[in-house]
This record gives sequence, structure tokens and C-alpha cells, in this order.
Amino acid sequence: MKMRVVFDKEYDLSSGIYRVRVRELEFDEELRKVLHGVDPAIRIKGQEVKLSELKERFFELQTREEAEKILGEIRGALVEALGALIARFREAQSFNGSVSYEIDFNEL
Repeated sequence: MKMRVVFDKEYDLSSGIYRVRVRELEFDEELRKVLHGVDPAIRIKGQEVKLSELKERFFELQTREEAEKILGEIRGALVEALGALIARFREAQSFNGSVSYEIDFNEL
């Protein structure tokens, strides 16, 4: 399962603000199946952001260090949230299905 994240980052000369946003989130076919019908929340800077809303959000920061840090924080939050979802998906795959038992009372 693979994910690709593309960030846009810019420094506004007039205001001195650093802006960061997620421009693209791409998932391979297997990960799209896991996410089908699910919109997990990602925790960034103490706020929960739905995965579907992440590309709409701009993060404005005062320093370059804060801007670079938020890139790692977003990446880490995605890995954490999607990793937990993948684990639950795999558990469901390993458990779901039918079970059949044959009991021969002559052998008891």
C-alpha cells in the first residue's frame, strides 16, 4: 500500500508569512480500497482535519523552521491515521468469511 503526498510551500514577501498546503494526495489501488467510504481524521497542530479537507487547508506559519516542521507533522499524522486504518482493514480481512464445522457424533 502506497501513498504520495505533494506539498506546496511559499513565503509571502509582503507579510513575512510562510504558507504550506497539501496539493496532492495519491493512493495506490489497494489503499483506495481501504479508504473507500472512510474519511479518517488527521491530527495536525492539535486540530483534527478530515482527510477529504486536507487539500483545502493552508497552514500559515511565522518561521521557516515551523513551516518545515509542519511538513513532517502532516506526513507523520497521515502515516499514523492511515496505518491504524490499514491495521483494522487487515484484521477484518483475516477474520471475515464463513466458518463451517462438521461434527460426527459417531466419533464422540
